[in-house]
Amino acid sequence: MPRQRLLTLTAACALATATLLATTAASADSAKSPSPKASSTALGPTVTHTGQGPTGYQVTFRVKDPSATSMRIKGTWSFASTTSASTDPTNASPVRAADWQPGDFPLQSPDQPGEAWAVASLTKDAKTGVWSYTVPLPSGSFDYQFYANCASATLSGCTAETDPANPAWNSTGSAAAFSQVYVPSDKKFGTTDASWLADAPAARRGKLAEVTYSTANSTTGSHQLAVYTPPGYNAKRSTPYPVLVLSHGGGENEIAWSTRGRLQQIVDNLIAAGRMQPAIVVMPNGSGLSAGSYTSEITDNVLPYVQQHYDVADDSADRAFAGTSAYGTQANNFLFKDTDAFGYVGAWSPAAGAPAVTVTGSGNTPVDDAYKTAALKKVLGIHLAIGQEDTGGNAPMMTATTEREGLINAGVPFTYYTAGGGHTWAFWQQTLYDFLTRVGFRATTTTVAQGSGRLTATVAAATSEPAAATGTVQFEADGVSLGKPVRLSGGKAVLTGNASAWSGKTVTAVYSGDALYNTSTG
Repeated sequence: MPRQRLLTLTAACALATATLLATTAASADSAKSPSPKASSTALGPTVTHTGQGPTGYQVTFRVKDPSATSMRIKGTWSFASTTSASTDPTNASPVRAADWQPGDFPLQSPDQPGEAWAVASLTKDAKTGVWSYTVPLPSGSFDYQFYANCASATLSGCTAETDPANPAWNSTGSAAAFSQVYVPSDKKFGTTDASWLADAPAARRGKLAEVTYSTANSTTGSHQLAVYTPPGYNAKRSTPYPVLVLSHGGGENEIAWSTRGRLQQIVDNLIAAGRMQPAIVVMPNGSGLSAGSYTSEITDNVLPYVQQHYDVADDSADRAFAGTSAYGTQANNFLFKDTDAFGYVGAWSPAAGAPAVTVTGSGNTPVDDAYKTAALKKVLGIHLAIGQEDTGGNAPMMTATTEREGLINAGVPFTYYTAGGGHTWAFWQQTLYDFLTRVGFRATTTTVAQGSGRLTATVAAATSEPAAATGTVQFEADGVSLGKPVRLSGGKAVLTGNASAWSGKTVTAVYSGDALYNTSTG
């Protein structure tokens, strides 16, 4: 099935990352913003529409701790622009939240993998023991955590705490590293609409569950797994659900994607908007597993558990795997070493795992034989992604660069996504959205047959899905269009007419694609 390679798509805004600001500088963000119209005794984050610059919104964070002598907050709200990042690649002088402008995206300082985010001091109300901090923020989802009684300017040696009034969804399993707050968009100030990161209406939300499965690959004999089931999940549905195995980055756990990654919000909203069909998403915990065993853990333990307890298909065409950073490496391990395990693979900001590409300097770029395997060209969808400011990953001969070069030279189709941003959750949120709307479970096959005075094209989903393909088919004979596109009905398009128009010629049927399925040619 021919597929079109989609090269760089540059997004207008990526939401995440920042730098470690001095306390006095970060406090200036609050001083420049009007007071929120909210109760001073309310705990948890309060999002206020101010209608004033720079973003039209501000967030007030509150935490009650009367015994604390100081309270600080770290949040993913220092920024950069494509222009500033080109002249200051380490983001040593990041854009403060109070100075945000349209097009700015979160970026750590220094710009490298890690949590070097903005730090500010909260102000204590002596009467209530409530500490508060207010900052203007653009649209999107932002992570934050508190530090009580921390004297270190860099938070070194201090203990991070999530917001007790804004806990993670799970009561068992791994602990969340950060709390999150969602900020809407005020288009008057040029903020990007990030409503796909907001909670969907209650009736249209899926469910998250923390489960434990058995494994011999852990000292405890068991391991954690977070599972998302879509709205209206039917354990006896006649068409089993496709399953996406979604992996976090190094040092994180099974709830990272459902907290920092906004997995539920993204999938809920895409299903509600008719942009994807319901799917089950499982999020493993890579920590605590023996070294080098993650891919076998997925195939030997995670998938069998999911198949036993959920109505999921067991064919590789109905499975997808995606991972970030260190687990983008694991995605590459599946892609190049266990190619038949998943029909769709997303390697996002990968640390390693791509076979070598040799630069000769003589015009040729030989690639490893792993790029040339027949199985690789049969993968239904390959999705590669890395932030434009992910400086290490974009360096010459690093994985993200060599992998694209190797696939291109070997003629292997893939989809590539990039946007302003670094090694951050804000970029990976966008990456997941792109994967689900351009690649995951969307492949089709188109065949064409000739009958008596007619041509019939049949468009079928490569993944077992309940919805039939819609849209149109353009018939061609020797590359020349045969009339206008024909609309599909029940997955078929029929062209009738004078058979002499196509007799003895090469007949092609080109499917247009629709909101759920990708184009294909037969």
